[in-house]
Order: sequence, then structure tokens, then C-alpha cells
Amino acid sequence: MNRLAPYLTSCLLLAFGPAHAGALLDYLRNFDLNDYSLGAKISTSQNPYTDAPNSVIAYPYLTSFTYSAFTDDWFLIREANIGIRYVTQSDWELAVLARVQTLGLGGTDNDELLGLEPRRWAIEAGPMVGLRRWPVNVHFTSYWELPNRHGGSTSELDFTLPMKFERGYFVPGIKLIYMSDDYSDYYFGVSEQESTPSRPEYEPGAIMNIELGFTVGYELTPQWLLSTTVGLEFLDSAVTASPIVGRDKLWSASVGLAYRADLFQARSHDEGPQQQQIEIRLGALSSSIDTTVSRQASGGQPGDEVDLEDVLGIPDRETIFQVDMLFRVGYYHRLELSYFELQRRSTKILEQDIEFGDASFPAGTEVDTSIDSDYVRLAYSYSLMRDRQKELGVTAGLTYARFETGITANDIQQSERLKVKAPLPTMGVFGSVALGDKWRLNADINIFALDFDRYDGFMGNFILGFDRKFGDVIGAGIGYNFYVLRLNAKDEDLRGTFRMLHHGPKLYVSFLF
Repeated sequence: MNRLAPYLTSCLLLAFGPAHAGALLDYLRNFDLNDYSLGAKISTSQNPYTDAPNSVIAYPYLTSFTYSAFTDDWFLIREANIGIRYVTQSDWELAVLARVQTLGLGGTDNDELLGLEPRRWAIEAGPMVGLRRWPVNVHFTSYWELPNRHGGSTSELDFTLPMKFERGYFVPGIKLIYMSDDYSDYYFGVSEQESTPSRPEYEPGAIMNIELGFTVGYELTPQWLLSTTVGLEFLDSAVTASPIVGRDKLWSASVGLAYRADLFQARSHDEGPQQQQIEIRLGALSSSIDTTVSRQASGGQPGDEVDLEDVLGIPDRETIFQVDMLFRVGYYHRLELSYFELQRRSTKILEQDIEFGDASFPAGTEVDTSIDSDYVRLAYSYSLMRDRQKELGVTAGLTYARFETGITANDIQQSERLKVKAPLPTMGVFGSVALGDKWRLNADINIFALDFDRYDGFMGNFILGFDRKFGDVIGAGIGYNFYVLRLNAKDEDLRGTFRMLHHGPKLYVSFLF
């Protein structure tokens, strides 16, 4: 589901004004979700970096049997983009899109890439304006990276010729890809710290790439769609001149197979609000955890980046208990409160030297390590559509996160701590669909990216659940949680970076009132 729904919905409501807001929401709620289908896709692409392996990814995906150029649907899926749009009577398209940027170093076990900072995957989002009045459709899109690591942007101007057939479509196109200097320097440049005698410092500056490609969709049956996308991107000479780039063009391809199940019922299925207004969930998560911290010295010298699980022996798997409370306020509004905490301890004899803040811990020293984290989230949610079978909504809230890491060596009387605590604004989407009278599938996505006075960082949280009601009050379910956080404390008193990833299956019981 699209994470940018809150932004575009707000813009549309403001643009149309109160008189049209009700009509817009009715349009959203009457939308036929059966136009979209779930499938599986395999994607492969060349990596531009020297000796880096090509990527191959398999993942579930959402698609439509009809290409977006032939519909006016507000929910937009186009190649790697997902978003919300508005189509005018004169065939102008206005949209907000998001995509995942997967450009990265890949494997770094070769001499050409050793010593480089990671080029990380990111979510990119931005506005799109297009015109499809002519046979050739024209679209212009600008993207910004939500984690804001480099402060740059990329823009694309694409020309496509959509052709529709009885059982499918064929869409060839050409795309001009502009990358700002900050953007291209991040992905293709070499900083002073990364430079070596054989890898000089390099800044490509703003660049322009050209991509040729096509998309094909073919209905094998009325329920099955086979789709393929092929692309060939020609890199700007400033990119190919980079000492870390080993190619002058990149090919990519994907193939997907989707099934149309026609699960969703029309809005008329709803005859009134559900009875339960309060839901309390008690859950236990069996999480696999990976935590990395670094702490600068008081003089500004960088400390070692320490993997707490591998280097200090902190347990990498724990059971986390979480409490979630949902309060319905009216039919389309709800308040949410979530809480979990995690405490881990270890004692280990170091196998390597560690510099952590102003403290030095040599190899052979016995150290005690502790890490405490708390997470409290308060959010408001609004249901764009809701009936007895399905619900889809947007969320805005505030998360308070606290993380404290301490390393102590009593034998040498060395001790150092890193404390990070911050209120973090979050945005997200949620959805659920009933499968029969007792079973329900639900998903919740929340994300934030920030860069302000004391911190910069990124957080993402994905929750998938499948539950069953036992009577009117009690329910139980299974699910999966994925949580990632990166916080860099820029304050002189904090001077550290905290990264944590934990994910795993969960069990929960729910009580409804």
C-alpha cells in the first residue's frame, strides 16, 4: 500500500475545498479494489560498480490487469512506482509517487570497493505531472530521498507510447534521467576519506542518463496476468569516468505473474458500524536483532563502529513483549497507543581493540555491556474506506524512542555510555480485509525520515497479522514484525550513531469491547 496517501489526500482536500471533500471521499470509498491483483515477480539488473555482482530479487507485488494509461483510477501503479493521482477531463495527470531506490555496492569483497562507505537503499518520493492527450504520453517526475542522506534529487522526463490489445498491452518508452550533483556524488563519487592511491577523489557533478525500455502485459486467462519489463540505461560520461564505476550502460529486466481473485465486495456490503470500539492486543515477538553503535571522543575523533552482537556478545535473539491499544472515535477515526521495551546484557572477553567515546578497551579485557531501549507510539488514524469487509486508512503520530548503551571494564576502570532519546514524527498507512466471518488479514506500515537540530535518521516499521475471532470479545493471531532504526546524534554531548534492526514472527491475543 502507498505510504504517501496522507500527503496527496491532504493536498486534494485543500485543492477541492470542503464542498468537494465529501464527493472525493465517496469516490475513494466506492473504488473497486478488484481492479488490482497480487502476484510474484523476479527482477534482475546490472550493478554499475566495478566487479560488483548483478542483483536478483524475488518479491510479491501488486498490479492491475489494465495499464494505468488507459484508466482514471486514483491508485496508481506504474513500473517501479506506486502512488495516488488525479486525472483531469483534459487528460492531465497530477500525482505523488514513491519507489524504492536499490542502487548499492552489492558485494564489497573486491579491492576496487574496499574502504567505500555503503551506498544504501532508500525510499524516494515526489510529485509527477503528465499529459496523455496525444498518442505519446509525457510525464515529468522529481524524487527526493526520504532518509535525506545526501540532500540531492533526481528528475525524470519520459515519453511512452501505450498500446492496448484485446488481452494485454505493450508500452515502449524513452526516459531522460537527471541527477543533481549531490545525488550523483553520493552514488558515484569518491570522497576524500574513501580515496586511495589507485582510487582518487572524484565528484561527477550533475549528470544526465538516457534509458530505453518497454513493458508488456498479457492475460493468460481472465484470472492470470503475465507481465515483463526490460530496460537499457546509458550512463553519462561523468559517471563512467568515476573510478568506482565499471560499466557504461546497464540492463534490467523483470517478469511477474499475478492472479485476480475478486475478493472484495462493494461498499453496499456495509450496513452500519461494528460494535467493538476498543481493542487491546498483547503480543510476544521472537525477534532476530542486529545492533551497531559508534561513539565519538570528546575531541571529535570518530570511534569504532561496534556490532554489539558479534563483537560484545549481546544476545541476537530475544522475545519482545508489546502492547497495542486501539480506540475508535466515530466510524472513520481511531487513536492508537503502542509500547514495547527491550533489555539485553552480556559479559565477554574482547577479541579486538575497541575505541568507544573517550574510553579504550584493548583485546583480552573482560567487558560488561548493557543495552536498554523503549518505544512508545501515539497516533491518530483516519479510514479512507471502511466497511464490514475491508478498511484502508492513513496514520500520523509521534513516537518516543530511547536507547542507552553502556560498556564497562572494571579491571581497567574504563566505562562509556551512549544515550539517544528523541520524539520522532511518523506517517503511515494501514489496511485490513476480512476472509470470511472470523478471519482477518491486516497490515500496518509506518515510516519517518528526519534531519533537525539534534538528530538525523530514519525509521521504518512493517507489521503483518492474520487473526481469528473467538466469540465477540477474544481473538488471537500470528504475524510478522520488521523494524529498522538509524539515529545519528549530532549534539556535542551525545556524539554517536545507533542502528538497530529487529524482525521476526509474533503471536498475540486481542480483547474487544
